[in-house]
Amino acid sequence: MPLHSLPDSELREHCRRAIEGLELWLRRLIHETFSDKFSPNYIDVVTPRGVRLVRGQLAESLKQRMAAEPTRYPRPIDAAVLEDLRDLICNPEHWPYFKAVLKDAFPDGASVAREFLDRVVRPRNALSHANPISVHDAHRVLCYSLDVVESLKQHYIRMNKDRLYNVPTVVRILDSLGHVIDLAGSAARMQPAPNDFSNDESCYLRSGSTLSIQVEIDPAFRPSEYEVRWSVANIAFQQVTGFKFSLLLEDRFTMTRLCVVCLVVSNKSWHKFGNYDDQVEMAYRVLPPIA
Repeated sequence: MPLHSLPDSELREHCRRAIEGLELWLRRLIHETFSDKFSPNYIDVVTPRGVRLVRGQLAESLKQRMAAEPTRYPRPIDAAVLEDLRDLICNPEHWPYFKAVLKDAFPDGASVAREFLDRVVRPRNALSHANPISVHDAHRVLCYSLDVVESLKQHYIRMNKDRLYNVPTVVRILDSLGHVIDLAGSAARMQPAPNDFSNDESCYLRSGSTLSIQVEIDPAFRPSEYEVRWSVANIAFQQVTGFKFSLLLEDRFTMTRLCVVCLVVSNKSWHKFGNYDDQVEMAYRVLPPIA
């Protein structure tokens, strides 16, 4: 459907989703690249030239946001907005680290990358402050964002060719309690990834509330290449599929350790773990209903 025929609210939502996806991809790229080239604590790295890899003002700002909302921002880079991501990637000293990855989107270098990302930043700021955007701005947001994401997808596809077991895996988990769990390098895991919050009083749930969990799968794999399956351990429960799991906690789910299991199953004729390719577990304590 032509963009000019969409209602304003729908047009804005399409743009918001595209920009959020772009930000998620760029954060992942920066985190993995700087962690590999320098240190997982790259936020405080000083380069051999004696300058900070992440300039002081930005580094302190990211740390402050992370400290204020640690469940929302488990890593400093998660607190970076699009302008910050643009500056980190398009810095002439940083560009050599990203050039090969972004060559499909920006073959003409850092200055062009900055110019095109600027064209997404401006409408992004308008959307964030409930200001109007034009159809032309929306075209730019959707086209430029998708160009970058597609370039990154091709990069991860190339990386996956070197895997011993080239299968889809969970790379990020988010739940309704505010946990954001990154599983960088999850393809190398040879056992399920357990995340147990059953002994954390701040995470106790109660019968009658709703628990939701969402997973992100390695984007080098298309959704048509696998299925995401959810189940609840140790209790009769009909398996459900999809990226998001939602459960109304009835009285029968009251227990000291409710374990939600997520399986990723590819369409291949073989699987890394016999009948599935990746597994993550999320455990919570569910208290009885208030009398």
